[in-house]
Amino acid sequence: MDYTELKILIETEIAKIDAFLVDFELNVDNQIKLHADLLDGHISVDQLKYLSRSIENALGDESEDYSIEVSSPGMFVPFKVPEQYVKSIGRLVKVNTVESGNPVKGTLKSYNGEEIELHWTERVPKPRGKGKMDVDVKKTIPLRDVSKIILDFKF
Repeated sequence: MDYTELKILIETEIAKIDAFLVDFELNVDNQIKLHADLLDGHISVDQLKYLSRSIENALGDESEDYSIEVSSPGMFVPFKVPEQYVKSIGRLVKVNTVESGNPVKGTLKSYNGEEIELHWTERVPKPRGKGKMDVDVKKTIPLRDVSKIILDFKF
């Protein structure tokens, strides 16, 4: 089975559990690696097992020629598909931009396919007197300027 046929098969099986494909790889050693997730909630171990077995069954006798690895994308893997942006609206993210070496951390407020909007609170000096005050910051970043975006977890 070639890459295109295999990808169609995988996307068909993923659709059956209302999930989405994040990443798919087929290497020269016939290792199939795929990452899948759900728009709502987190993909379960049972759903990942279902995907693995469905792919194996769909391959039939050819399944012996492949190794299959199915998992969720992982906590610190950069976003690759639009569904990950949509799923993460309202969550804290860390964004690296092409022009800045410092990541921007904020709550992902919106995504429209061309840009994202982040919100965060920043401590700045008061305009008068001593001390600092909190200021709400909103920033729109075109996707073409995003070099990497990941979820930002506080442990």
